[in-house]
Amino acid sequence: MTHVVPEHQRAAAEHTLAATPGVRGELSDAERSRTLITAVRTGSLSTIGEGGFPFGSLVSHAVDPSGRPLLLLSDLAEHSRNLAADPRASLMATEAGAGDPLALARVTVIGRVGELEGGERAAALEIYQEAQPGAFYAGFGDVRLYRLEVESVRYVGGFGRMSWVDAASYADAEPDPLRPHAERIIAHMNDDHADALVLFCRRFAERPDTTEARMVAVDRYGFAVLAADEAGGRQTAVRLPFHERTDTPDGVRKAMIELVRRARAA
Repeated sequence: MTHVVPEHQRAAAEHTLAATPGVRGELSDAERSRTLITAVRTGSLSTIGEGGFPFGSLVSHAVDPSGRPLLLLSDLAEHSRNLAADPRASLMATEAGAGDPLALARVTVIGRVGELEGGERAAALEIYQEAQPGAFYAGFGDVRLYRLEVESVRYVGGFGRMSWVDAASYADAEPDPLRPHAERIIAHMNDDHADALVLFCRRFAERPDTTEARMVAVDRYGFAVLAADEAGGRQTAVRLPFHERTDTPDGVRKAMIELVRRARAA
C-alpha cells in the first residue's frame, strides 16, 4: 500500500509514516503507546489543582513491566499536593523530533496515582533509577515514589491517526524492541544498501520505476521508506513488512538478506 506525500508534508511524513492505518504488519496503537512512553524519559503531568482546574507540570518518569508510569516527586511540588487531594491524573509523553510538533506522535495515559512503599517501592525505585540515572534526589526525605495505575490511553500518531487504547490491551502490549536500534539500522541501510531499498520498492511495492528510496522507520514487523521515480521527484511513502516478527538488529540483517534473495529471484 502506498501514499503520495505532498512536498510540503514530507518532513511530517517521516515522523508519521509507520502510523499509516490499515496496513498489515504494523505495530498496534497499544504497542506504539508502550514503545513511546518507554522511550521518552520526560512528560507532562496533569493533576487537578486548586479550584478544580487542571495543573500541568514537567516530570521525569520511568515505566514498569506493565507500562505503568513511575514518578519520583517532592512533597514541595504543587503536583504532589494536588495528588494528595485527588489522585486522578494523566501523563503525556511526546516523540522527539524537528518540524511541526503536531506531526509528532504522543501518548497520554490516564488513571489514579498512588504512593509506593516497602518492597514495592524498592523494586520500582530500581526500575526508575535505571531509566533516570541522574536522579540523585531519590534519597531525599521529602521525595516519594508514585505509580500511575493506567485506566485508559489516548494515542495520537501525528496527523490523521488517533485512537483510544483500553487498559488491558496497553498492559498486554510490548514496547518495540528495535526502538533503541532504529536510528543505527536506518543509517546503515541508507548509507550502505540504498540499492536494496530501491529493489524492494520495485519488486514488492509495485513501483517498477523507482530510482531512489530512503528508509525512514523500522520496527519489529517491517520498515518504511520514501520512494521516488526520479532524482528530486515526488516521494511516496511505502510500507514493507518482514516475513516474520523480527526483534533484534541481527534479525533485521537476516530479514534484509532474505528480502534481497526474494527480490532477485522475482
